[in-house]
Amino acid sequence: MNVPVFFGLPSAKELSDAPQRAILAALDANLVLVVRALQARHHGLHGYDTTRDPLPLLAEAIVACALSLHDVLATYDDLARRATSENCDGSILETGDKEGDIPF
Repeated sequence: MNVPVFFGLPSAKELSDAPQRAILAALDANLVLVVRALQARHHGLHGYDTTRDPLPLLAEAIVACALSLHDVLATYDDLARRATSENCDGSILETGDKEGDIPF
């Protein structure tokens, strides 16, 4: 089973450029913790008899959702970091001009 890797906390400068990244980093940290806690409680989630104990099945569903959300958050964080480093207003800079000039 995969374990998400916390993508880290944004710096003060990064938060100044994109303040929404603060809560997204906090959410990601919580996702990592919930996956670790469920793995600690339900060792090797696969193979449980879910007819007698539905908790491992629910734990697997939570872990799957957490991993998916973690991937989305990591992608958003990466794009936000690149956008703010390319243009201080948060939009990605366009290359070239309207006339089709080469952007270098």
